[in-house]
Amino acid sequence: MQGPNSTYFENLFLTLRMARPAYKAQAEYSLRAGREAKLGAAFTPLLAALETAIEGFDENLTDGGQSTAGGTGAYHEARTKWLEFVGDTMLDYVTPKLRKLPVFADFKKFGKSKLKALDQPALLTQSKTLLQLYHAQQAALKYPTLGAEADALYQTLAAADETRDTQDATITDARLDLTADRQAIARAQRRLKAQLELTFEEPEKVYSFFDFSAAESARKSAKKAAKAAAKVTAAPAEAGPAA
Repeated sequence: MQGPNSTYFENLFLTLRMARPAYKAQAEYSLRAGREAKLGAAFTPLLAALETAIEGFDENLTDGGQSTAGGTGAYHEARTKWLEFVGDTMLDYVTPKLRKLPVFADFKKFGKSKLKALDQPALLTQSKTLLQLYHAQQAALKYPTLGAEADALYQTLAAADETRDTQDATITDARLDLTADRQAIARAQRRLKAQLELTFEEPEKVYSFFDFSAAESARKSAKKAAKAAAKVTAAPAEAGPAA
């Protein structure tokens, strides 16, 4: 026997698709409506819990997570500079001076196109090995500052990578916090709704304490209704005068 659909148990208020300012506003509407109705002692702790949840909710944050563009942009810039340096060094120094020597095969393993195809961790690992080659061969390449220049670019790349990882971890934590504050409001509103259903027989009365007009589904329904009404209004005019 198949069990009940899990959607039966979803918290209605957690599934509302609203921007954070609108989500907070609809919760404040419920709190205000509940207090103005003077519903009695049974509702006092429920409304207090809702107020606490609202106070812990920051509508100025973004549920989707703060942008990682800063960290990502710095990493891509450092990566691009490093790869360009690798390509130029191969073209201007390694190939002309070492192509007939066995060590040239070691450099070929770390060509620009090969490094470019690697993912983030592998790029750092492979680049570090290439860095060692630069230091070992800078005299043969007649490029005495090669090791130092490569070191500087590699360190910038590694630092940008670490910054990006740190930002990603911080943003993940922030998203969890944001989810928690929305859940707090949703739980408080569900409990309030449950008590309203025990108090009032009419669903219309229960739902009068909630404002879902800013929810995405509500906006879509309103648009469909408006279009349908427009078609009905336009129909007589399109039909033209009767014969």
